[in-house]
Amino acid sequence: MKKLYDKFMALNIKSARAKAENRGLSFNEENFIKKQEAVLPILFFYGLTILLGFILPDVFTLVPSWIFFVILFGLIIRGVNHYFGWIRIEK
Repeated sequence: MKKLYDKFMALNIKSARAKAENRGLSFNEENFIKKQEAVLPILFFYGLTILLGFILPDVFTLVPSWIFFVILFGLIIRGVNHYFGWIRIEK
């Protein structure tokens, strides 16, 4: 899964860089990577939820709906923190 995510990020960066060059804009790779790393887990969660909804619709009747909202809220908080860097874990 990590390799797939890394390949997806590399293709995203390559595409965004080419699009910026075509438009004649400067491309800030660090800022783009920060935005993508903040947003992609939320989008993947949405995709996984929709996919599970089509494949296994009974899962949504067995699992309480608040669990999905807690996971989504956690991913949003993680993404905002990752982008702005409010909380840092030092080693």
